[in-house]
Amino acid sequence: FPTEIMRILIIVITLFLSTVHASAQTAQEWRDSLSYLSQLIERNPKSLELRMRKAEANIALEQWQYAMDEYSNILDLYPTHLGAFYFRAFTNVKLRRYAFARLDYEQVLKYAPEHEGALTGIVRVDLAENKMQMAYDDVNHLLELHGKNPQNYILRAEVEEAMGKLMLAIDDVSTAIEMEGDKIAANQRLGYNDDFTQYVLRRIDLYKKQMAKLKKKSDKEYKTLIEKDQKLLMSKGLPSQIFRK
Repeated sequence: FPTEIMRILIIVITLFLSTVHASAQTAQEWRDSLSYLSQLIERNPKSLELRMRKAEANIALEQWQYAMDEYSNILDLYPTHLGAFYFRAFTNVKLRRYAFARLDYEQVLKYAPEHEGALTGIVRVDLAENKMQMAYDDVNHLLELHGKNPQNYILRAEVEEAMGKLMLAIDDVSTAIEMEGDKIAANQRLGYNDDFTQYVLRRIDLYKKQMAKLKKKSDKEYKTLIEKDQKLLMSKGLPSQIFRK
């Protein structure tokens, strides 16, 4: 029996090391891991580690229902496991089961009231259910607790844009750009997927929407602002072709 336990531990460690660089794994490698984990769980049905790994593999393969079921199994065994609540909420969102996702996020917040991921998830659920005022209240609460994260300003901008408050959205995106810019070295070159780049592109898009909303009354003003942002990105290494998309 001790030898069997040691063998399982070695397998678990191997699986862990193989998933450290999860983004590099192929779908077939995830399926192989899933098959092996399922066999191990049959022998060790109460193993939290094995079940969490299996749910992770389900998510990697976008098997949302299977992942949700696995997190439910974990919660049957460990009723206060915050990670299982949090990731089950994530899978419920993927399945568009927003009411259930909200309940799971609320369970996380019951035990960890300042959990940033759960607070963010609640706002996402509000948006999905088109509860705009609730989303606005919840994202403001999120920022009260986690105002040092520029992504939270981007999230509030998303809510404000959905509510038609474009100027407020522009202000929040500008705050995120300033916060992200403080982290960037003067000579650092950026890529398309970097947060700073995406935030500036988001502001350009908002400028265009505001210009359209004003029916081109401020054409010159907003075109100048757009050109300024384009030059900012080009100064950080982004090619001009990016703006033709």
